[in-house]
Amino acid sequence: MTDAADAPIFIADGEQWVPQAEAGGPFGGLHGGAVSGLIVAEMERAASAAGLGVLLSASVLFLRPAPMAPLTAHTRVLRHGDRVGALETELRAQDKLIAKAHASFVAALAADGLPEEPARPFDPAPLSPWPFMPRFPQPTLFDALDLRVDRENRKWGRLTRPIVPFATTLAHVFAVADNGQPFSLGDPGDVVARYAFPNIDLAIYVSRPPVGPWVGVEARSDWRASGMGLTESALYDEAGQFGRACQSIVLVPRT
Repeated sequence: MTDAADAPIFIADGEQWVPQAEAGGPFGGLHGGAVSGLIVAEMERAASAAGLGVLLSASVLFLRPAPMAPLTAHTRVLRHGDRVGALETELRAQDKLIAKAHASFVAALAADGLPEEPARPFDPAPLSPWPFMPRFPQPTLFDALDLRVDRENRKWGRLTRPIVPFATTLAHVFAVADNGQPFSLGDPGDVVARYAFPNIDLAIYVSRPPVGPWVGVEARSDWRASGMGLTESALYDEAGQFGRACQSIVLVPRT
């Protein structure tokens, strides 16, 4: 574990990203929130270099567990229109395809007279810590997350260390929103004892860029006896709701 409290969770080494201990997941390898945060950060950097607009949606497909090993991202522009752009990124480790993502970017254009969600300022900092914060013998992404809970049982999280050493818009949102499954369970003890519930993807759609470091997640799960399901979350920041997240869930009985 690096000593610097503000050091990034992934450190650049040439064209590779080296994960630090806090990128880890609960069962070895990397946490999905760290993987999706990294791949979205790479897409944002590529979009900025290409002169695309604001990131409005991104979908990450987790193709296999990511090892605690250097990662390489490869991005290509799918479209570069007057207002709309699209990117595709592949993330590889040890010559294997780990994750693949698509993202859309839109240039802003003034549109007067439209209904707009009013700002609802809120400061999550005074909230109590989430009482079911997971802890594991090894460092994980949860060691770089400050998680709180409000009176509506909405979970609020912020990264205490950045995903990458450059500014991003949605990387921290993916890192927090990837935990929608445990956030939706209330007291997760019984479910966690009987099932693992990995998500095989994570898609986020926003109506505006988020404000501040905090991400509020109001999660709801619809899991079925077939061993599959959906977790969906309304996403909030310090100014109000700004987007939604969806995750496809696979339930795996614990032996």
